[in-house]
Amino acid sequence: MQWQQKMLGEIARLDRQSVMPVNIHADTSYLGLEHIDSDGKIELSENVASADIKSSKFKFSERHILFGKLRPYLRKIARPTFQGVCSTDIIPILPGEELFRDYLFYFLRTPSMVELATSRCSGANLPRLSPSQLASLQIPLPPLPEQKRIAKILDAADDLRAKRRESIAQLDALIQSTFLDMFGDPVMNPKGWEVVSVEGEISFLTSGSRGWASYYSETGDLFIRIQNLKKGQLDLSDTAFVKAPESAESKRTQVQPGDVLLSITADLGRSAVVPHGIMKAHINQHLAILRFKNMNPVFVSHQLASKGGQIQFDRLNREGVKAGLNFNDVKSIKLTKPPLDLQQRFASIVESIERQKARLRSHLAELDTLFASLQHRAFNGEL
Repeated sequence: MQWQQKMLGEIARLDRQSVMPVNIHADTSYLGLEHIDSDGKIELSENVASADIKSSKFKFSERHILFGKLRPYLRKIARPTFQGVCSTDIIPILPGEELFRDYLFYFLRTPSMVELATSRCSGANLPRLSPSQLASLQIPLPPLPEQKRIAKILDAADDLRAKRRESIAQLDALIQSTFLDMFGDPVMNPKGWEVVSVEGEISFLTSGSRGWASYYSETGDLFIRIQNLKKGQLDLSDTAFVKAPESAESKRTQVQPGDVLLSITADLGRSAVVPHGIMKAHINQHLAILRFKNMNPVFVSHQLASKGGQIQFDRLNREGVKAGLNFNDVKSIKLTKPPLDLQQRFASIVESIERQKARLRSHLAELDTLFASLQHRAFNGEL
């Protein structure tokens, strides 16, 4: 079915009502790009006082769509349920009478529109979509009842995905609460466990190097990067590969099952354990390999990712006045050391929870595929 198309600027207003900080009440909600995730969810909001606003902002209400114009490929497009002010890197869009807000929300988030918006950006380092380019985007315009029907179907499908993501998040929280219940807060160490330094507990420590660029390939050995370390797990959904040479460097940076991987530059303190059954893999320069002698690596990884671990990473980074840790920094990290059997019991609980998470992630992948299909059909008049 072919629908008429109109430019966004013809059927909606880019509602850039600027307001100065002096004219904004301290309790007014404030949203920056950092408060909107790639799923269109508003993760949190601050008020004007806590955000310490210094420059003019845009007003918005629950009638608007908020469109992040900086790096539009991040898909920071949201439907607020409250009034407030937002960063000027966010454009409030007020749909007109011909356009249903939720329909526009889903259309702007289609892969083709995200790609188009990104292609029209200017600025190499900080690509931004200009208001005029945003206003010129072509929007298919079925009758309003059809727009509402499409949005309702996509809302229902998206709700299923959100519930699966929430279930996965709850299992992540369960791992954290189990750790605290079994071992207590490592900072306070209320159970009086022995405190040790990493240096005395490892048999091997190394980091990756920068010299891998010429070995990148479509197949070969796995190349583990900082983005593969997520919430204490090794996430290989975004993989890279290298044709590793036969060299001492290659052997040194090859991981083994049970190794603890730790990010030592950029986002400090990410950690994960190399699982059994992994194919041959190497690390890049942002990661270190820690091979422990008599501590369970799963327990260690979760302790490093805990609040206590992060406090130490922050302190070490500040003291060194550098964006990263050297080997002496890593060796100096303190760990509580409960009995090994208790560490292993925790690891078994984590393994059980991770199996459940894997099932949920598989179901979520199926729902993502279904949603993409519905989205494609909806805006091609086939739903």
